[in-house]
Amino acid sequence: MRFVRTSFIYIVPTDAIVFYSTMRKNGPWTQNSGSTQGGTMLWIYGNRFAQTGFNTVPSTTNTNFVQLVDGYSVHNCTIHEDKVTNTQLTCYTPKMPEGVYQIRVYVNENLIPLYQYYDPKRATFVPMSSQTPTITGITPLTATPRSLISLSGSFKSPCFSRDMDGCSQDNNPLISRIYMGGQLCNVINPITGANYSEVTDSNLLCNFDSNEVGVFNISMIVTNEYGRSMVRSDLYRISATGQLYNFQTYAIVSSVSPTMGSIEGGTTLVVSGQYFSHTTQYPIIVQVAGEICIILNVTLTTIQCRTPVNPSLGRSQYQGQLTSFIIKFDM
Repeated sequence: MRFVRTSFIYIVPTDAIVFYSTMRKNGPWTQNSGSTQGGTMLWIYGNRFAQTGFNTVPSTTNTNFVQLVDGYSVHNCTIHEDKVTNTQLTCYTPKMPEGVYQIRVYVNENLIPLYQYYDPKRATFVPMSSQTPTITGITPLTATPRSLISLSGSFKSPCFSRDMDGCSQDNNPLISRIYMGGQLCNVINPITGANYSEVTDSNLLCNFDSNEVGVFNISMIVTNEYGRSMVRSDLYRISATGQLYNFQTYAIVSSVSPTMGSIEGGTTLVVSGQYFSHTTQYPIIVQVAGEICIILNVTLTTIQCRTPVNPSLGRSQYQGQLTSFIIKFDM
């Protein structure tokens, strides 16, 4: 009888392996929970990950991709490139429902199979309401830019700097950022270097560090096993354009000149005040009796515009509108 030796070749899509994941640098795998609102940084440890670098040409090589998967949904975890090495990945979780999610890693578009995990149970993420910082009070709800805002709630930490007593260790979570839309609200006065008030895990005072006028959503990021905050639902309002928001800033109109002008239009109107922020998202619009006054120039304290033709010869006084502010002048 003749025997034939048969050999098999197993093709592994990637030789990368996953050891475990955690919510803080060099933390234990048992620390696997975070915010339901996203913003939790995952630290994934393993070997042979793609070590990315600066490249002007888009490429599918030297790339890592992380997804959070349960039996019903898939969520992308945004890679934080600055901390990526061939043995560690970091990514920010998105907003997602409570549950237990398996962390799946792709290296150069190849999915690392679960049998190349040290233990799949050591690479999970569990978003929980109890791990979500909560803002329950915002005072005031409307203000001028660069105002002080009081926040209350359950922040999960009183720390906002490693220089604070009891906050120097990596396992101490920090209130790393307070956002108002895309702007920052700072707890430290940049001129004096002092806090605007004592910061606790339930109350703080911060300064809206922007001249922008508009509607915003306030949130904070707390590091380690927390993440982005949730704001109590009754603090939200709906803008005229249907946008949900929980804080609004406004400009101040102090004077309008001249108070008289040609009924044929063409008068240069000067509106004086404060915080005339002219942005793509919130452009300044001046209306006179419902007609557009053409913007000529804008600074933080003045607006110059050219008046329209008088729409009604039977009236001697007209109402003008600057975004949400009403001005009046004679023509």
